[in-house]
Amino acid sequence: MSQQTRLQPSHDPVKKLKLVSFLTDNKTYEIFSLLARIFLILSLISSISLVLYTAFSPQTHSTRFTYPRQTTKQPEAEFQSGPTNISHILFCVGGSATTWKTRSRYSSLWWNSNKTRGSVWLDESPSVKPESEMPSLQYRISNPEWKKFKFSSSRSAVRIARIINDSFKLRLRNVRWFVMGDDDTVYYTENLVSVLAKYDHNQMWYIGGNSESVEQDVMHSYDMAFGGGGFAISYPLAEKLVNILDDCLDRYYYFYGSDQRIWACISEIGVPLTREVGFHQFDIRGSAYGILAAHPPAPLVSLHHLDNVDTLFPNKNQLDSLKSLNSAYQIDPPRILQQAVQARRRKCCDIIDRGSRKISMQIRIRECRPWETL
Repeated sequence: MSQQTRLQPSHDPVKKLKLVSFLTDNKTYEIFSLLARIFLILSLISSISLVLYTAFSPQTHSTRFTYPRQTTKQPEAEFQSGPTNISHILFCVGGSATTWKTRSRYSSLWWNSNKTRGSVWLDESPSVKPESEMPSLQYRISNPEWKKFKFSSSRSAVRIARIINDSFKLRLRNVRWFVMGDDDTVYYTENLVSVLAKYDHNQMWYIGGNSESVEQDVMHSYDMAFGGGGFAISYPLAEKLVNILDDCLDRYYYFYGSDQRIWACISEIGVPLTREVGFHQFDIRGSAYGILAAHPPAPLVSLHHLDNVDTLFPNKNQLDSLKSLNSAYQIDPPRILQQAVQARRRKCCDIIDRGSRKISMQIRIRECRPWETL
């Protein structure tokens, strides 16, 4: 009994020796070492992936680091889709209390209180009523902040340039386009709608026409839309523009006109002019018959400086001449001033640059417009 008691512990060293021998076996050690390395590599890859996802994921970035911003974009689907119509255009007309008395007769030719939206922005309330008895634009007073900006020649140009800022801050619903112009600009609104409908209003667009003066065009590199003839700014571009406008006006205080200031600020954003030949600045004197008779095959959008040219029709004053032109325009708006024999195609198409990775370009088939010739 005592002998067995003494011999029993003698088995323990042998077991321990076998266990140590098992653990120190070369093959077993290599397996454990390989598994440990794989575990460490996977852990490192997971950690790096988590850090990169947190830093560069747009969804995570916007959720954690971007403060909620007041947005002025309309949430309705109507704003994002559907054809452009006259209700999507906001007219931003520049004028003054002294000129509005006589020039309101021009806006009364194209303004429709039931359809068109917009205002004429004046420096102060007019002391007398407009001469025109027909419905015309309602006036608004420009924000007096324009008086604090520097200028070198025309102080009123600063105020008129800021009309886009005043109009944008009205926060009107379903606005796709801001159309700038003067109080003596005459618009042909149906043609204006058809021109703007060609463009995607969800992109940044700066649309207008050059001057008839080669000297003026060379001075501005043929890349500026002249304000008297009118120009259109899409909503996304207007949103960008109002954010930089005040600082930009101080930088270009030495420019002369409001349209030149707007052009410079839009150039800083990087949006070029898209020319449409239907906008007419009319930097001419005398008879305008030659320009109108040779009008290109494009819809007539606007006329300007009508007090500086001869009457459009003989034996009539300018206002009656425009009324006669409007009578023909109402019959067939796209064909006004067109001299060519035109034939409609069966179908036309628009090529739209979507600018996305999945869909870079889209072709839209549609009915041809009347002025689109073979």
